[in-house]
Amino acid sequence: MSENPPPDARSLQGPLLAAVSRSFYLSLRFLPPPVRGALSVGYLLARAADTMADVEASPAAERLGLLAQFRTALTDGPDAEFLNRARAFAAKVDHSGERELLERLAECFGQLGKLTADAQEKTRTVLGHILDGMTLDLRRFPDAAQLRSLRSDAELEEYTWLVAGAVGEFWTAICAAGLPGVFTRKEAEMTALGGRFGQGLQLINILRDQAGDAVIGRCYLPAEWLLAAGLSGEVVWPATDWRPWQTVRQELISRARHYLKDGWTYAASQRSIRLRFATLMPLLIGEGTLQQMESLPPDGPPVAVKVTRPEVKRHVRRALWMALTGRINPC
Repeated sequence: MSENPPPDARSLQGPLLAAVSRSFYLSLRFLPPPVRGALSVGYLLARAADTMADVEASPAAERLGLLAQFRTALTDGPDAEFLNRARAFAAKVDHSGERELLERLAECFGQLGKLTADAQEKTRTVLGHILDGMTLDLRRFPDAAQLRSLRSDAELEEYTWLVAGAVGEFWTAICAAGLPGVFTRKEAEMTALGGRFGQGLQLINILRDQAGDAVIGRCYLPAEWLLAAGLSGEVVWPATDWRPWQTVRQELISRARHYLKDGWTYAASQRSIRLRFATLMPLLIGEGTLQQMESLPPDGPPVAVKVTRPEVKRHVRRALWMALTGRINPC
């Protein structure tokens, strides 16, 4: 998009984006103008779909229907019925920013239509992958009445790629097209690094949110891993023995760290100061979240951790220093 986007784009990419993206807003706002529009619009549409998928007050069948209509809207444009359903669904959403996002969904699709043809195609493709992941999620975890677990590591890898790995690849493709020469490595290598980086961030989200997900019937820790770690019987919450859970969590923390190493390589392989900063912010917050999880008691239940505002400010300063100097070193 242009250096000075039109007022309707600024209204979406300003306060509304900040209201629904929390710390990631810092990355999006710092992006170079040629790529900021596509990545911001893609984020807003993905967040709208995520809101539709996550509202537990609505039956899974209704949410699946909305996601199906969302997919059709990506190719054919949003029709009145879909937009009306989205506005009606917004009344069930507690978060004010997410509620406004659904009410302004027509504007988001409008901004998608103003991107270049290439950026539109890339955005529709990644949103298709994200919708696949959300649809799988709703079918695997239809309600909160019974705790269900992913069956295998393959299902976990599939899910993290659909909802986050594909996003890292999309980010890379948009930046390669909008900022020629911005990467010091070949685009294919950057695409692979970006995909694994995205999967690492999603693994961190899964581990961070495990307790809350369990309450609504979702367990992303593969049952085959839990059984191999010593779980006897069904996957239940709360557990009588947390040791199998903590064993699997430590294995996934190690995997997330491995993927974040690719994130550091990804950040160090960019020539743009703005793009480095935008990459380093989620990377540093992810590292901080992992450190907090690693400090939890090894024999207790998983609990939610959160990077505090003072810590975010510290990460901002460090990300800016590394982006400006090019001295990008892991924590």
